[in-house]
Amino acid sequence: MPSREVFIYIPPLLRMLFYLASMLSLFIFIIGFYSRVSLWLRGREEPHDLLSRRLSILDLIRMSFFYFFSKDCLLARRVMKRSKPRGIMLIFIYWGLTILFIGTVTVALDHYLGLGILKGFFYLSFSLILDIAGLASFIGTVFFLIRRVFLSREIVSGWDDKPLLLMIAVIILTGFSVEGIRLAITEPPLMDLSFVGALFALIFKHLDVRPFFYSVIWSIHVFFALLFIGFIPFSKQFHMFAAQLTSQDSLYREESLQGLVHD
Repeated sequence: MPSREVFIYIPPLLRMLFYLASMLSLFIFIIGFYSRVSLWLRGREEPHDLLSRRLSILDLIRMSFFYFFSKDCLLARRVMKRSKPRGIMLIFIYWGLTILFIGTVTVALDHYLGLGILKGFFYLSFSLILDIAGLASFIGTVFFLIRRVFLSREIVSGWDDKPLLLMIAVIILTGFSVEGIRLAITEPPLMDLSFVGALFALIFKHLDVRPFFYSVIWSIHVFFALLFIGFIPFSKQFHMFAAQLTSQDSLYREESLQGLVHD
């Protein structure tokens, strides 16, 4: 029955470092998030009802993520009104990264809780959907990177726009590389329906890669993924979580990754 082993070719020491780095990245994200939101609310000219309420960090995160998964954010309505091509590419990034995030959480729950759901037809469908999501995110990221490079004089950019886009591109490419190496070594039936991973597998099979190379690329992938998480609260993309905390800030309600395409 088709399935995938989690942490295949990853030695115990590297796993331990992964857990420690994950906790550090999450800690930095929470501290940065809380600091930015507190400063942002204190900077308002008039007191806001949020200031008078005792909200925990978890409350703030819950409120922020609620809007992040709203139709306004996921459908990029504000950008779509100005440019449909940019709106579509932004949706590719939004939906792609969101699905990849949900997929990662699903793998973690299945592994640590022993659910056993990632098997057979469900696993193959799951793998196919993640490949499509990753490809869509990569296409959108490359689109905006090209705009940043060749139209830099016509676009208002922040110092963190290009690094953020490059980080996303590296995360996706290393993710497909990890998948390709695994497929090249294990050669599962139907290649897990991972059509993009199968293309990478052809390259790595020709290079005759070894499991050690898998752990190296996996480490790079994890490093940039955790760096991306910790980087968000300190970048302009902080608005993807903070701008929706008050209905009075309608000017910023549809910011977030849309800042990457603003001009």
